[in-house]
Amino acid sequence: MQLQPERPRATDPSGTPVTEATVRANLRLAAVDTQRVRIHRGFSTDPALRAAVGAPFDLIVIDGDHSRDGVAADLEWTESIAAPGAVVVVDDYGDPGWPGVAQALDEHLAHGSAMQFRGAVSTSAFLTMPR
Repeated sequence: MQLQPERPRATDPSGTPVTEATVRANLRLAAVDTQRVRIHRGFSTDPALRAAVGAPFDLIVIDGDHSRDGVAADLEWTESIAAPGAVVVVDDYGDPGWPGVAQALDEHLAHGSAMQFRGAVSTSAFLTMPR
């Protein structure tokens, strides 16, 4: 389940368990070769997880704790592990239920980020890293 620091778990709007099987099934539906996918389960604030993840990544999806500070930290880390030309997706951008997401991304971009905002669809923001 998603865990957000400012909101009790019972009011999490997703209400959906996140499983590796679901992630891999969704990737297959998008014609992604799941043999090339590395999935690491844990929290992005865990130093052991960060060390295990390594780099670089061609696609990074940020769907973290939804707080301004948590998203800001994820964006900083993302810039250090993203490959040139990588696509970065920020979940819940513009969702009024999670204002910290847009606040963190907008601030990050305003302060000299290497990432380029490409647009938003529904509540997902799409960015790219320079090549």
